[in-house]
Formats: sequence, structure tokens, C-alpha cells
Amino acid sequence: MQAITTADYPLPAPRPVNSRLDCSKLQTTFDLFLPPWQTQVQRLIDELPL
Repeated sequence: MQAITTADYPLPAPRPVNSRLDCSKLQTTFDLFLPPWQTQVQRLIDELPL
């Protein structure tokens, strides 16, 4: 398998280069601060029954 760029992959709609979720509205509206995603990934890995 060979990797391709986003530009090489045909999509029906243009996609943003940076599509990270902007949580600022959650923070200002609900005073809710989400932890970095890496924290939750590590938590999931730690809880997996291996």
C-alpha cells in the first residue's frame, strides 16, 4: 500500500487542511475544558484487558 496526499484523493466537497475540533464554544458557553485527546487514548489503553 502506498500513501497518498489529501489532494490526490477525490472527494465530493473540499476539506479543510486543519480539521481539528474547535472546542472554544464549549469552553465559553459551558465553562467546560476537555483534556487533550492523548490523555483519553492513554486511559483507554490502560483499561484494555490485554
